[in-house]
Amino acid sequence: MTASVIAMSVQAGSGGFNIAHHVAEQLGLRYYDWEITSEAAARAGVSPDEVMASERVPGFFERMMRRLGAVSAVSIEGGASFADPSPAMWNTAVASLSSDDYRPFIERVITELADQGHALIVGHAAQHILRDRTDVLRVLILGSEEVRAKRMAREQNLALEQALTNIRTSDKDRGELLKKVYKFDWLDARRYDLTINTDNISTEVAIDAVLASAKNIP
Repeated sequence: MTASVIAMSVQAGSGGFNIAHHVAEQLGLRYYDWEITSEAAARAGVSPDEVMASERVPGFFERMMRRLGAVSAVSIEGGASFADPSPAMWNTAVASLSSDDYRPFIERVITELADQGHALIVGHAAQHILRDRTDVLRVLILGSEEVRAKRMAREQNLALEQALTNIRTSDKDRGELLKKVYKFDWLDARRYDLTINTDNISTEVAIDAVLASAKNIP
């Protein structure tokens, strides 16, 4: 059978967002990451500070899910490659999961997306939130600091030292957050069905590996 949902965790600079986009496109999955969820929330008229109040508005959650579907429908259109989000977007993602008000909302969104199926979800601790589901393929894309920094510097036109700083900050913030909030090490390969180190593996080979795994889950 083919996985109904792919939960992908991506280290900054690993090329994982590019891989995720292409996998979603080839499998016909709806694609969701931090940027898309933030965009949908903005279009639905809610900010992290307003989530609790907004959820009390009749039909809010349904409206939010419709927005997500509308945004996802156009998210994978465009160029042949997709770079990492900006540092500001990484920070927003970490802040959203740090918020005691916002986090339950994100978890509810992730669960609902999984219930609908045919989705690829990047980030949001989806690999942990959906850990007990048998229809989910959990994938980790990672790499060494040096290779990831070079890739980020090239893709985002940054100085190598700045890219290295961004990567170390991202790794540290996300690692500390997930240990504090969900009590797990997100880089523990045992929590995933498939782990890919992109240091010496091309994007094309990585995509093929995810596709093959998605189509042959138990």
